Amino acid sequence: MSDPSTRVSPREIAEFMDAVRVHRNTAFNTGCPHPDAALLAWKSSILDRIAAQTDDPGTRAVADEARAELAAARTDAQIGGGR
Repeated sequence: MSDPSTRVSPREIAEFMDAVRVHRNTAFNTGCPHPDAALLAWKSSILDRIAAQTDDPGTRAVADEARAELAAARTDAQIGGGR
């Protein structure tokens, strides 16, 4: 993950997508699909940084949804749930 003040690069997006593919393949092969808080945090970071560079309400809404998804995954992990 990058520093929150840095711009999102195509390389970072490619690295993130590679990590998502690895996670999904692992989840599929093991039969244990579950959210990965680290990936959700990375996703949220990317979308927050993109949203910080625009006034577009749709872009900001997507970043808000990513933060909410991350918060829900962290809450589930803390109480022992598995979404």
